[in-house]
Amino acid sequence: MAGPQPKKPAATAESGALTLFEQEALLTAYERADRAHPAHLTIGMPATPVAAVPPAPAPPPPASKPATKPANTKPATTKKTTSSGSKPGSSNTTTVKPPSGAAGTVVNFALAQVGKRYVYATAGPNTYDCSGLVMAAYAKVGIKLPHQSEQIAARGRQVPSGQWMPGDVIHMPGHVAIYIGNGKMVEAANPSAGVRIAPVRGGTAYRFL
Repeated sequence: MAGPQPKKPAATAESGALTLFEQEALLTAYERADRAHPAHLTIGMPATPVAAVPPAPAPPPPASKPATKPANTKPATTKKTTSSGSKPGSSNTTTVKPPSGAAGTVVNFALAQVGKRYVYATAGPNTYDCSGLVMAAYAKVGIKLPHQSEQIAARGRQVPSGQWMPGDVIHMPGHVAIYIGNGKMVEAANPSAGVRIAPVRGGTAYRFL
């Protein structure tokens, strides 16, 4: 409720209007009344209250995804089968089953020499060169072969590609080995490798049985 309004001085008789001094005194009185009642923003006029604006609602929290557990999977493991007495990863491994009969005798003899030393111009029993190993293996079945790779190849029957059988002799320039099947052969390779099982590296096959 507004406080007492300042009394307006009477107008002068001559003009009926307030003098400048009287006007300033009245303005001062109104200002004093305003300070006593701050709700009045203008002289003699009550202030219109400003409606309070409600704060904007807070944004909803982001939807959280349920935690998922990773699938309990284990890497697949593989096993490598090697021949008896061979170390995994070595070249002296084979899963080839030796044939029966005379070819089996030749292959089994050659496999039994794996790991022995290579010495040029020897044919066993403790060291071999390439033709010496082939000559000694075939001697076990009563076939006598020369101790020279080119002469051995000259005495055999050439086998077409794709028809090789265990026991066939593989000839490469200056070298011979015994085929044992599954793309592998036994050879007296060189002084550093000795007698070993190795993948076939090409060549021509010859049969003596």
